[in-house]
Amino acid sequence: MSFKHRVKLLLSFIVVRIKGGPLKGKRWIWSSGGKFIRGTQEPYKTEALLKSYKPGSVFFDIGAHFGYYSAIAAMLNGDNGMVYAFEPRPMNARFFRKHMRINGFKNVTLFECATGRSDEEVGFNTRTGSATGHVDKSGSLKVKQVSVSGMVKDGRLPPPDFIKIDVEGGEIEVLSDLRQLIAEKRPRMVIATHNDECHDFVTGLLQELDYNFEVLNPNRTDGDTEIIALPDGSLRSRVIGD
Repeated sequence: MSFKHRVKLLLSFIVVRIKGGPLKGKRWIWSSGGKFIRGTQEPYKTEALLKSYKPGSVFFDIGAHFGYYSAIAAMLNGDNGMVYAFEPRPMNARFFRKHMRINGFKNVTLFECATGRSDEEVGFNTRTGSATGHVDKSGSLKVKQVSVSGMVKDGRLPPPDFIKIDVEGGEIEVLSDLRQLIAEKRPRMVIATHNDECHDFVTGLLQELDYNFEVLNPNRTDGDTEIIALPDGSLRSRVIGD
């Protein structure tokens, strides 16, 4: 574990109120980062989620990090709906659980694992920031990986109404697993893509499945793109270059 991450953990007992954004007034670990505390975390994705989320939904948070989007979904759901989050990195999972607990968020389940096309043990690269770890064959951390579609198929999870995916370049693997589930259940989605290959795969899949989608930041703020995808015709598909 890097020195920076050790400091984050060491200071994780310090909890403050979030100053702005959709979670204003909620409690958050101070060492998580200034954008969370200011309420300015990932504005494109946050706004898209808020505009398209229906309270009472079953929400899948794939690549949950510290639980920011799971917290928003749990807050909007209130006593209804369910949040199922997936996060393999132990430090992130620890922060996630604390954030849910100190805010009293209900109906939230965290699976401390990665997601992909199969159930197996995989390598995970932790030589990155807390938000940019990813599945990597050469990764020093060994983590459990699960097939989310398999969990739905065998009844361990209900079908999703909304899926958020942010897996630092693993979008092809995750969406290949979810392809049939998405085609059948038609969930709303917010997807981050982290390179051209992933972006082209995601937009191609959405077109194939007859989704309406919009690239929220075509200028690639922070090096990736955010895509909102809806099955109900309320968006006009727009891709980079159109």
